[in-house]
Amino acid sequence: MSTDYSENKTDDSAKKKTSLLNWEEQMCKQIEDEWTKGQTYVSDLNDLFDDLYAMLRGERPTKNYDWQSNVVINKVFQVVWTSVPYICQKIFGATPVIGVKSYDKKGAWQREEILEFWNTMQASPEAKHTPYFLIVVMLTLRAILNGVGIMKKSWHQKLESEENTTQIAVPMEMDEEGNETRVEPHEVTENITTPIEDWPENTIINNRDIVFDWMLKPGQSIRHGRFVTHREMVDLASLYDAGIYMNLDKIDPNADTTSSELRQDHSDLNSRDGQDTPPGSDIYADVEIKERVGNVPVKMTKDGYVPVFDKEEIYGAEDVEMVNMIVTEAICGTGEKKYVLIRFEENPYGCINYVDTHLFFDPERFQSMGLVEPMKDLQTCVNDNINAMFDEIWQNLMPPVVVNKFALWDWDTMQYAPQQRWLVGGEPSKSIYFKEPSNITRDAWNKHSLLDSEIQLMTVTNSMQGMGREKTATTNVMNAQMTAGKLDFLVKMIETTGLIPSSQMDVKFAKMFAHPKTFKSILGEDFQFSDYEEVFKYIPAASSVKGENQKETEIQQDIQMIGLLTNMQNPNAAKVVNMFLANILRNRNSPKAAALLDEDFYEPQSDAGNMSMMQKMLGGQIPQNQEGLPMSGQEKSMRRLTYEPRSIY
Repeated sequence: MSTDYSENKTDDSAKKKTSLLNWEEQMCKQIEDEWTKGQTYVSDLNDLFDDLYAMLRGERPTKNYDWQSNVVINKVFQVVWTSVPYICQKIFGATPVIGVKSYDKKGAWQREEILEFWNTMQASPEAKHTPYFLIVVMLTLRAILNGVGIMKKSWHQKLESEENTTQIAVPMEMDEEGNETRVEPHEVTENITTPIEDWPENTIINNRDIVFDWMLKPGQSIRHGRFVTHREMVDLASLYDAGIYMNLDKIDPNADTTSSELRQDHSDLNSRDGQDTPPGSDIYADVEIKERVGNVPVKMTKDGYVPVFDKEEIYGAEDVEMVNMIVTEAICGTGEKKYVLIRFEENPYGCINYVDTHLFFDPERFQSMGLVEPMKDLQTCVNDNINAMFDEIWQNLMPPVVVNKFALWDWDTMQYAPQQRWLVGGEPSKSIYFKEPSNITRDAWNKHSLLDSEIQLMTVTNSMQGMGREKTATTNVMNAQMTAGKLDFLVKMIETTGLIPSSQMDVKFAKMFAHPKTFKSILGEDFQFSDYEEVFKYIPAASSVKGENQKETEIQQDIQMIGLLTNMQNPNAAKVVNMFLANILRNRNSPKAAALLDEDFYEPQSDAGNMSMMQKMLGGQIPQNQEGLPMSGQEKSMRRLTYEPRSIY
């Protein structure tokens, strides 16, 4: 009996293991199917982005565009290098980077201080931390090139444990009245944890390394989709150190990853530098993983959640539910068993932890357009116009060349203007209609110069913004510069679609994962959580930041206004002067000095000043004299100024 029982037990465990492997393999197949379909859906866009990245390096794309001249490419990408510094200066010139507004509650400024700390934090050199400033630079660059910049949000934590042993007296015997008659000392060991590294972790995603829901509509976020899948190459040791992965023993550390799909997709661009095939290592092991975050139809069993793949069961059974899960597969080797499921658990973040930053919106598709494509069209238009001007000048300077098309000609020895070679087979006078030339060469230049000026008016100019005269090189779009109006709009878009969702996730994840000592080290006290999340409103702070040139201009304008007001005979002039002085101090980064100015101050020598001081002394009340008491001069003056005669009608 014992032998039969042992055999049956072995068979049951084998069946259970086989069943487990089956749904794991099906889950890996589901991830691969979604990845293939999603990549095929955006393959043309990815090819376009590769061309843009190549041109950003100063190289000509493989496609035969009309705008491939190095001069035009450099002009177009000067827009990128003008936009990124301006936008980042505006974002990080704000304090905090994202403001927090709410009712008068302590948690509001606490959250503001926490966000300011993490967004400007510079970790120790040995810590694996990318400063938020660099994250924003990379995010802005990808958004300008692609139209959408995608960032993955997660939480990084490293704790240090220490055992603290204390002695306590434990009563061993008690008398009838409950008094302790004998106690013995006992040691109690308490495990105390201290956060060594505890902060939000941000990762910028390459467009070729992510697939998201293809049902997304313009204006939506990828967090509104059904799933997001991201792939990356990681070190096998980091998977072991994480402590959250399973089946790691099934990954072959000697598997060759040089021919992996991820490496192949990036090999075209990397081959330009000779880095298409990375070297191998004798002690390190590289593993390609795909992490899927999103809804998965599952049902609960005694061993936990198990995915369901039959549509009839998904939408017909009552015990099947959609749960936000994190599913990760490892790709090792090139054989049939190369996919290994290493993680399948409920999403601890509670949402799709990705942020997608948009600059513009496309009316038809979720993937909007960046700045480079419109600039390409504009530059192409300008170049075509200039080429047309030169063509007309050549036509005026050189006559048409009429050639018998049935004869053999050595074309290299023949001189002719562009589009001025005429091939005829009969009598030239009956075969050709000659274009009337311009009277003088300058006519062509004048005509196309007028068209060029109209093209330049396609963008927001200085006069249209009301900004007055400025240096053309700093604002003219045809010199490959962005106007301040457009840049401020981009800052607003980045705040709304990128910075605010990122800060909201930072605070949400901090409540879930951050160590209490982390808050105490930042705030000096415990963090007071909000009653409900809607109490606090996130407001952009970077949009109100002024550039240095704008500050200097406002200071000069305020000084001129103060000079005009000092000579003005008006009792309220002093208050207006105080307002301009406070604005000057704020522009000079002296907000505390600006706060010292009393905006309710009036000149004491004037009637308005005396009336203001009396109102302050009386608490805003108008002085009464019902008892007929003698009044001072100031009281009489105030009564006279505040008294308004009323009509009987």
